[in-house]
Amino acid sequence: MAVNLGKSSVSTNSTLIQNQSNSVKDPVELLKNQVGFKVFDGYCDQNTFNSLIQYGVQSCGLSDKKCEVIMGVEFENKNIVNEKFLLIELDSLLHQFTDSDKKLDQKEKNDAIQFLCKARLGYTHGLNYDVANRFIIDFCRKHRVKVKTGFLKWEIP
Repeated sequence: MAVNLGKSSVSTNSTLIQNQSNSVKDPVELLKNQVGFKVFDGYCDQNTFNSLIQYGVQSCGLSDKKCEVIMGVEFENKNIVNEKFLLIELDSLLHQFTDSDKKLDQKEKNDAIQFLCKARLGYTHGLNYDVANRFIIDFCRKHRVKVKTGFLKWEIP
């Protein structure tokens, strides 16, 4: 096997190294790399998501919306569960269940938790169970939704 040690191969290697270093300076790539460093278990909680947004805005010079879009695509590519988006889905689901009668029965609560806490196709995690329960309690308090506490007894948690 012959190896070409002429000037052309050296310049090609230096060009390749220069292109690799330029790609690291790209703000989108910097944010994607940060996602890889911060989220390693397939689950991104709200605090990590917010810190990634802050990093994208302050260190990379991107807008909030652009950071969210970039991270959404990166999460999808790496099958990372995004707690913030799942909580938005849970909020929407709870509004569907409770807007008309301001009551959340046990079956509706279990359906919401089962739907969002179960891992979806291609993902290893669903919404954290404790986070979902805390969110439901806060939702009920905020929107004055009653929960069944006994036989024919409804109270705001």
